[in-house]
Amino acid sequence: MSSTGEAAGPRASVRPPAVRPGDRVAVLALSGPLAARCPRRLRRAVAELRRRGLDAVAGEGCSLDTGDRAGSAEVRAAAFTAAVTDPGVRAVLSAIGGDGTREILPLLDPGALAASPTAVIGYSDTSSLLLWLRLRLGWTTYYGPAAMPQFGEAGGVDDHTWDTLWDAVGPRAGEDRDLPSLEHVVVEQLWWDRDDDRPRAAVPAPARETWRPGTARGPLLAANLSTLAGDLRQDALPTEPWRGQTVFLEESDAATWDEFRDAVATVAESGLLDGCAALVFGRFAQVVRDEWPAADVREALAPLTAACAGPVVGDAEFGHTDPHFTLPLGTVAEVSASRPGSRVPRLRLLPERRTP
Repeated sequence: MSSTGEAAGPRASVRPPAVRPGDRVAVLALSGPLAARCPRRLRRAVAELRRRGLDAVAGEGCSLDTGDRAGSAEVRAAAFTAAVTDPGVRAVLSAIGGDGTREILPLLDPGALAASPTAVIGYSDTSSLLLWLRLRLGWTTYYGPAAMPQFGEAGGVDDHTWDTLWDAVGPRAGEDRDLPSLEHVVVEQLWWDRDDDRPRAAVPAPARETWRPGTARGPLLAANLSTLAGDLRQDALPTEPWRGQTVFLEESDAATWDEFRDAVATVAESGLLDGCAALVFGRFAQVVRDEWPAADVREALAPLTAACAGPVVGDAEFGHTDPHFTLPLGTVAEVSASRPGSRVPRLRLLPERRTP
């Protein structure tokens, strides 16, 4: 067993083998029970992954509902370990986030996992696991779509979301590429397995924006703000400052203003972002829905931007927004932000060597 709060960071970067057409993808419920409560949405997600050329299989835990979890932490940790150490599984895709992935971290054995680098993909609550694998084992992990929210959408996953995921994990993974800027966003909420018989409506998106100009590059780390704050409060991750890293942060579309402010305060007080090379914030669905004033959000984030040594960018296309791009944790990212209003900030992933 491991102590997740140890200070040791990764000694080297390990990019999992590429995912290729026909490869097995395990869809796992690592947190909440929505996969069991919305079986049609789950079936649709698995069917869409297969339509995209992957051998997707929903893990047995997707049918578990133990109140606010998809089974005990021991069951979920065992399912994850079994998938990663199965030589026939090339990728693990989170079925849905929630609040509970952090619970499996103390039950994971780094020694048992280290020899089987596997593409692990998800966002939101899954960021606890993605960061743990990155910081403890040195793996490249993928802050990208989840099965039910994106692949379970009526009409299938958005092509932009799929394309950037496949660029990140597929045969051409690790190549130099830009992360696209999109002019539309989908934040409409439809009740799963009841109202989601149609694609959700797109609306004009806020433009990616320079908050502080400059150019910087460094290894990429990404997280959900509220999840990261919980990780810090419970000592679930190594706590060295992310000095020299390009950091991407986003917030849940269901977070309250108080939850958001508390998360920002926890991360700021931790000193985790002190000296980070660049800081990129995702789009806030609450801003797009006119629930939170954009100026108030920017002001609330000021304690985090103050800790950053370089450029700061807002309204980037990742996290709780659709479509969104996939962020490979550990890949070197370059953030180029001209003075506000001159041009759209450029987010670029630089080439990376792959583990044979």
